[in-house]
Amino acid sequence: MKVDDYRLLVTLDETRTLRRAAEKLFISQPAVSQRLRSIEDEWGVKIFIRTKKELYITGEGEKIIEHARNVVDREAHVKEYIRINQNSVQGNLSIGVSSLIGHTILPEILAQYLKLYPNVNIKIKVGSSQQIVEEQNDFHIAIVRGNHIMNKQNELLFVDRHFLVTPKSGEDGKMLPVIEFQADPIYISEIEQYFEYKFNRKYDPQIKVDQIATCRAMLLEGIGVTVLPEIVLEGFETDKFHLDEAMYENRPITRETYIAYDNSVLELPQVKAFLTLVRTFVNAS
Repeated sequence: MKVDDYRLLVTLDETRTLRRAAEKLFISQPAVSQRLRSIEDEWGVKIFIRTKKELYITGEGEKIIEHARNVVDREAHVKEYIRINQNSVQGNLSIGVSSLIGHTILPEILAQYLKLYPNVNIKIKVGSSQQIVEEQNDFHIAIVRGNHIMNKQNELLFVDRHFLVTPKSGEDGKMLPVIEFQADPIYISEIEQYFEYKFNRKYDPQIKVDQIATCRAMLLEGIGVTVLPEIVLEGFETDKFHLDEAMYENRPITRETYIAYDNSVLELPQVKAFLTLVRTFVNAS
């Protein structure tokens, strides 16, 4: 049955005559009578007993009218909710980000976003850029480092320069253990070439970790030496560490960060709002 049929039953119950129901619904009396017969045929029972004076509701009709009122009331509530919230940002938002982004700029962006849009439910996956690319269809928005994502709309958020970080206390930088973090082979190859060029010895990392965040924490404790992107250099005080920009063949080592999405998801206000906030945050940084 259509909602209009349920609304007709409620109106008949309220007016108790075909004529007054027709007037209230702005349709003809024969149309009301015909629709009522069709509704009763669908239910297989009499809903009203018709008399010349008024309509009397049957026992089965009481239950059907109760159901009809629930349907009409629910529709009214939904319409009112849509009217009030049609311009608000709400719903679900799924984001996949590389671990570096998850440990650096994402928390601050999310804090601002949820302050502005508290009714959005957010699901976040933090992993390697390769993992995020492989699972790209699970996310409204993906933020990855290195290469952009094929068959997606990609925007370059920023480009990181890189710096060789060595503690000023302790051994000479050439003798400290080299720390290597997990990354794609091309990225690691650039760092390897830089080390061999700078120190004139084979690149042989003594410590390998799976996250840049772990590597950074070890460096802050004075353990080893490595090359880090500038996005994670906060906290490395120049009176305690040497920060030398990593250059190879007269060019800086850089790393791009992209935000990727399907254009179709921009129809979702919560996605569009997040994308706008990320752009604003990056431009202000």
